[in-house]
Amino acid sequence: MNRRLPAGILTVIVLSLAAGCGEAGQNKYTAKAEVESTPKTEVEEPVAATPDGAPSVELLTAVYPSLDPETLRETAASGLWEVNQGTAYGYLTPDGRYLIQGDLVDLQTGESLTEQRRNESRKSVVDQFDADQMISFAPKGETKHDLYIFTDVDCGYCRKLHRELDDYLAKGIAIHYLFYPRSGPGSASFKTAESVWCADDRQAALTRAKANQSVEPKQCDNPIMAQYMAGQQVGLRGTPMILLADGTAINGYMPAARLEERLKAEGL
Repeated sequence: MNRRLPAGILTVIVLSLAAGCGEAGQNKYTAKAEVESTPKTEVEEPVAATPDGAPSVELLTAVYPSLDPETLRETAASGLWEVNQGTAYGYLTPDGRYLIQGDLVDLQTGESLTEQRRNESRKSVVDQFDADQMISFAPKGETKHDLYIFTDVDCGYCRKLHRELDDYLAKGIAIHYLFYPRSGPGSASFKTAESVWCADDRQAALTRAKANQSVEPKQCDNPIMAQYMAGQQVGLRGTPMILLADGTAINGYMPAARLEERLKAEGL
């Protein structure tokens, strides 16, 4: 019988294909991302050890061979064990037979325990990038908040957000851009992102690109492919995608005043 893989598993397959598209972005920046996202396999390697008291993963790995059983961890819900692939989470029953897909919610607090784990996953992906691997705009005074934004130079709402950049900076919000050219490797948007990164003044080049002005075509070692892959790892479905300091995701544009209110409310 054919079995349909869940969306999270398909994402991993897409990532593998994206990493092999042409030569765009194949450089020192992508090496680490490719190594970390590619499962290490050896001939006749035994099934990975699971935590004490964990259910058998024999059925799990047989049905979903791309799932890493080492992600298995006990949850706050008695008997349920969490397993994940990127930001896609599932829960295994004690007998190892049933896999539950969906959010685990604490009904006493109303909090989604799964979303908390997604936040951790997204934060760990962004933390792979050092400050010099992003294009950042910092306030002149004190930086009160840091935002990590996956952006596309041709995205309408990405451009709107950038036009209002001074509003964010005035509120002490630093913007750290990572590229996610939605049309994919080899596309005009992807090549423009590479040219922006390779420009002598990246901030100015990015501002020109977002104003629909030409940017001098250039090639150099760049992190565009690694950032594109990272966008898929965090479950990005559209741009802009705003990540708060704790990994909380805001899908889409949000004006500076509303964003400041939310950051203050959440203590970020």
